[in-house]
Amino acid sequence: MMPGTRFRLYPQFASGYKAPERVVLSCPRGSVGPGPADATMYAVHPANKSEPYDPPNYMPPYRGTVLAPACPDASGHFDTIPEHSPEFAAAHLFACARRALDVWEHYLERPVVWWHTAAYPQIELIPDVRWDNAQSGPGFIETGARVDEQGNTVPFYLNFDVIAHEMGHAVLFSEIGVPATEHLTGQFLAFHESFSDMVALVAALHFDSVIDRLLTQTDGNLYVLNLVSRIGEISDLEQIRTADNIVQMRDVADLRLMPDGTWVDPTGQDRNAHHLAQPLTGAIFDALVDLYQDGLVRRGAIAPHLDTRTWRREEVEASLEWVHRASAEQFAHFAHAFRDSLLEARNTIGTCMAHVMMTLDPTDLSFDRVAARFIETLVLLGRGDQVDAFLDDFLWRGIDPRPVLHAERPTSPGEWRRLPYAEKVRRVAATKGIHDCRCAHTSSFIAARRLMPHLHRSSAPEHVTS
Repeated sequence: MMPGTRFRLYPQFASGYKAPERVVLSCPRGSVGPGPADATMYAVHPANKSEPYDPPNYMPPYRGTVLAPACPDASGHFDTIPEHSPEFAAAHLFACARRALDVWEHYLERPVVWWHTAAYPQIELIPDVRWDNAQSGPGFIETGARVDEQGNTVPFYLNFDVIAHEMGHAVLFSEIGVPATEHLTGQFLAFHESFSDMVALVAALHFDSVIDRLLTQTDGNLYVLNLVSRIGEISDLEQIRTADNIVQMRDVADLRLMPDGTWVDPTGQDRNAHHLAQPLTGAIFDALVDLYQDGLVRRGAIAPHLDTRTWRREEVEASLEWVHRASAEQFAHFAHAFRDSLLEARNTIGTCMAHVMMTLDPTDLSFDRVAARFIETLVLLGRGDQVDAFLDDFLWRGIDPRPVLHAERPTSPGEWRRLPYAEKVRRVAATKGIHDCRCAHTSSFIAARRLMPHLHRSSAPEHVTS
């Protein structure tokens, strides 16, 4: 196979990255044509798309006037396109979407087949819509722009987190499917938002520069707010959501999804699926930190008395300043161990998420079942020593996987990693009696996607720059 195709993109546009970085996508050199376009997706840059797609009434392909496509150079790469040109907008959106897909096809150990492939075998990527939002749907991902607190117009096609989040929805629908419209639940919608946020977070951690900046920014202490936990960061002071949160299920227990798709919030705060998602997102982020701390202890990078996993949350919060100083001192001496621990934690969380996607039944989806699939994956990976910590993370949030938790330990810790993909799926499914229910009528997918509002929606800016 030919080497991959080079692009330039911003790992975190709002976090001080003054110039885009070169990345190599999995697409073989020469396989990406003008647009850019490959077998999975294509970019098209409208001259003036004033309205977002609105399935099923307004859907791809875009038929209006378009700008010139981004084209590869003589060597088949796209990394020489000037960043202030219209072509860069299309190339950057394509690169972000394809990079996120590369990451999750790696964890899933197979190519993703779009749920809409019969009608739309490729995803159309639109970088410039006159709209303060971004969305995915059957056969498309499109991005608008928003005005930040300083009055600057910030296009979402430059925001890797936002694009990876939308790709997360596309991957989840394709891997898990959707229940019939009349069986859609609030927890199904909230799961989609939580996992799409975590799809973006894990994908961002596949940039070496993000890993390095994260550890330097935090002195190796992931308990502080950082550029990874601030999902969809728009500026140094603004973000759409925060993965590191303290929301529990009891805090959102009064939220209700009505049959017509509206949310009832007795507090009058207009909360919705994004807010209901926060306990699950927080629990998964807590698990990431637990795995990271475990790696630091095993590598001797921190002493046992600095391991906060057994502390009560109140104790951690009361000692944050001391813990941060101690972490900084250790990080200065054991930076490689901190980095290796974070990479290991990232990959374990990614693997757990992938197996949730492969084995979850959308017809009876609940946070409890999501947590159970997470914990079962740890056992299958030979990481049973982490089960209690994961269980505590979920239980503190009010998510209880114990009634639906059942898994078989492999005969050896390395067995699971050596198994072919099909055998992994067979073994995991056999422990739960899961059936494959990924097929559903297109209307069910569209109905579910229409019930997923975006917190970053507001009035459209008067002008969206490319």
